[in-house]
Amino acid sequence: MAFATGVFAQHKAITETFETATKKGKYPEGEVTTTNGKWLFKDALVWDKEPTDFRAMAPRVMSAPTIEDESGSITSLFETKGLKSVKVGFIGYKLDPGYFQLEVLVSANKGQSWRSIGTVRGRYDKSRETFATFKTNSKKDEELMIKVVNTSAPKLNRLNRVNITLIEMEIQ
Repeated sequence: MAFATGVFAQHKAITETFETATKKGKYPEGEVTTTNGKWLFKDALVWDKEPTDFRAMAPRVMSAPTIEDESGSITSLFETKGLKSVKVGFIGYKLDPGYFQLEVLVSANKGQSWRSIGTVRGRYDKSRETFATFKTNSKKDEELMIKVVNTSAPKLNRLNRVNITLIEMEIQ
């Protein structure tokens, strides 16, 4: 599998913006293919003609409708060996009420279980993107999958959507 890589603090990085991803115009669970591999979208979509999105092809991820429900997420269906950190960029919808936040998780057993590496709340005024980097504390030979979850406050009308603008995986 070929990865789009760049230099990140003297380490390699896999950068995903989803700008060249396959389109997924509905929220039910489905796979999306990018140059870096396949991703599983749950309560998420990626589309090029949504005027309310921050930019074309920025995945839109829903929050959970109640605290008992699962939040929307984007999960890598590939593993990254030696994953040192994960940087995410995101922005909330201006019209959606309340705060918005994301949680980043990693799995060392092909998605059987997940470990949180951090949560970040976005800018309340939703005027600019929020960027946050989380360390994985993994071993150099460990292979990890990542999951980015919209952990914004649950809304009965399923608002509190976020656009993911960047997922950058730094490799040791």
